[in-house]
Amino acid sequence: MSSFIRLASLLLLLLLVTTCEGGLIPSKVHMKIANDLENGLVLNLHCQSKDNDLGVHALSKGGVFQFAFRPSFGGHTLFYCSMEWQGASHHFDIYNYNVDGNRCKHDCPWSVKEAGPCLFNFESGKYDICYPWK
Repeated sequence: MSSFIRLASLLLLLLLVTTCEGGLIPSKVHMKIANDLENGLVLNLHCQSKDNDLGVHALSKGGVFQFAFRPSFGGHTLFYCSMEWQGASHHFDIYNYNVDGNRCKHDCPWSVKEAGPCLFNFESGKYDICYPWK
């Protein structure tokens, strides 16, 4: 019986490895957050999830912060960011699996503007999926 369990375990492992980017294990999501604030304002960005603190990053105009992760199996992945610049302080859920899981399967580029963050729309080729600050 133990040899059967070992064989079944090896077959399951082989199945998981060979389908890593194909469905059983979620594909990596590549996040890109760009500072598109006006007047050369520096964006102080601090992103984290419940398990990962990505640190504070000061992005000059046009600067970009990138990171990648693999969403959890349960579909509960959430990354949230504080975004501050001179005279402003905001928070935003930059990746919420329940909202972004279907539209950010591989790449998830964002542009941060004074009015709010905008997600790149691959259909229009523009950053036109915009949200106001809460």
